[in-house]
Amino acid sequence: GPGVSVAQAPLSATTLAREEATSLVRPATLSAFAGYRANAPVQGPEISVSVTQDLALRGLGGARREVADQMKSSVMADVERARLESALRALLAWEATVEAKEVLRIRTAALAEAEAIAKGTRARVGSGVGQPRELALAEGDVGSAQAAVLDAEGALVEAHVELRFALGISPDDAIDVAGDLYASDETPVVRDGAIRATADHPALRAARARTELAKREVDLARAHFGPVASVGGSYAREASGEQIVGALVGVPIPIADPSRYEQARLMTTENAARAQASRVELELQRDVRLALHDREHWREVREALRTRALGPLREALRLVRKEYDVGTQDVTMVLLAHQRLLAAEEQMARAAGAVLRADAHVAALTGALAKRSQGGSP
Repeated sequence: GPGVSVAQAPLSATTLAREEATSLVRPATLSAFAGYRANAPVQGPEISVSVTQDLALRGLGGARREVADQMKSSVMADVERARLESALRALLAWEATVEAKEVLRIRTAALAEAEAIAKGTRARVGSGVGQPRELALAEGDVGSAQAAVLDAEGALVEAHVELRFALGISPDDAIDVAGDLYASDETPVVRDGAIRATADHPALRAARARTELAKREVDLARAHFGPVASVGGSYAREASGEQIVGALVGVPIPIADPSRYEQARLMTTENAARAQASRVELELQRDVRLALHDREHWREVREALRTRALGPLREALRLVRKEYDVGTQDVTMVLLAHQRLLAAEEQMARAAGAVLRADAHVAALTGALAKRSQGGSP
């Protein structure tokens, strides 16, 4: 998915940072002096040159390497998070497309039924058996069914667009889905095990990795802005021709620690990252409980519709059509029964889709989806 490439983008730079992690605060400094001694017993040019190198006293090289290593770990953790989110997005896009196809099928069948009812009503009114109002109602129902089909076609186009994007394929590629909207995995999910599994969720690992990176940044600031010693050498040639070679050593005077400001400044980021990791953990605990509830709830809704609604409504439509055909009932009850059945069938499709979405979220939160997306056993 597109999110994976975004998460992977910093990876090469972390490797480069590790390779370039040195212990030098700054490059060596070359100082030079040139002048001419005049009005002196010995006159002539004088020159002096010195080279100094600052050395950090708090393990700057090690701190830089630790930050680079943690940056890489943080990026890799974020890549895992992005892969899981991409897998979930693709699965939800697949489910939405399957659901949209089923709704389109239901509405297309409903349009055909509405046209058949209107055709029969038209014949009844033409023969004088039916009332003109019946024909108006039947034709209006056909118009509503046509609008519903167009709406379902638009929803299917949107679902295909999202599916292409979630899979990272060209927006112009032809695409279709296969699958049974009403089939689902009925393997029981252990509630306590599912809740414990969120402790290893990639989103939480990524948040904790960012917290650790922020902590290493504080350590790096302590080393970088801490006390620095200087070592070097000097060379001088005086006007008399005498030459002087010397060594330079500079040691810090522990009056103040400038690194404390930078440490405090970066600790704000560390504290925020730690709080964010705690929030992610709480959100995962909330989400898994909600997903487990939805997993059971939508199965109950789907079963109630399948066993208690669809059968009676289909029978009601059959009976009222029979009464309509023999002339003991007008079209009003036929249209009412047809609309009620259509609503229940769509409600059944939505409930079946909600079951698949709940299963997808449970799988994502417990790690099953990550194993499936990596080719392992769910």
